[in-house]
Amino acid sequence: MKIVVIIPTYNEQKTITRVIDAVEAEFLNIANHELSILVVDGNSPDGTAVAVRAKMPMYNNIELLIEKEKRGLGMAYIAGMKYAVEKMDAGAFIEFDGDFQHDPKDIKRLIAELDNGYDYVIGSRYVPGGAIPQKWAWYRKLLSWFGGWFIKFMLKLPTNDNTSGFKLTRVSGFFDKLPLSEDKILSRRHAYKIHLLYEMIRLGARVKEIPIKFLERTGGASKSSWEDIQESLGVVWSLRWKKNIPKR
Repeated sequence: MKIVVIIPTYNEQKTITRVIDAVEAEFLNIANHELSILVVDGNSPDGTAVAVRAKMPMYNNIELLIEKEKRGLGMAYIAGMKYAVEKMDAGAFIEFDGDFQHDPKDIKRLIAELDNGYDYVIGSRYVPGGAIPQKWAWYRKLLSWFGGWFIKFMLKLPTNDNTSGFKLTRVSGFFDKLPLSEDKILSRRHAYKIHLLYEMIRLGARVKEIPIKFLERTGGASKSSWEDIQESLGVVWSLRWKKNIPKR
């Protein structure tokens, strides 16, 4: 199966080449699949795209998609998903950060669960064996845990890490049914994760959470903000009431 690792970037020139090298090194440990990288750059002014292009002659499995402007993390991933399926013939895709907060060694573990028959594999910080950075401030740890619990409670989801950004999605049977147009997705930013998670479960995807250790950022700037928290609440509320989810 063709599996594409989608990496959105914005001003990550200092880390993206090391991320590419690390992911490519892990590809060597994965058999029976054709593996590629798709970098989706938000027209970074720091030369991120130039750094990616410099790596492309070294590997024959990297593609670069440059957006006209930075439109938000959700729109970058959705553009990448569409490109991976329509242009690269992906049978599955993996959402992966470009700043080493996700461990490239875990890519193999996600793909192993795909081979075990799962359709949606989530790298989870909140199942036994998972972890968040110890250096995080207490309020950030609390907010992250509470956010996942709140989403689980409000939307009656079976999953624990409902804001994870490290996931594998099987294309067949699901991609064409996902709300991937700008007029249907409920968030252009971080909260797209909540919407697509909800839709995958609603579509009957076989879901598996595997424990991961979420790492400290090694470069770039944080992609989240208080506006993202507010938007996430709006997405949860919209799914809760507009979809007529029964009250507990």
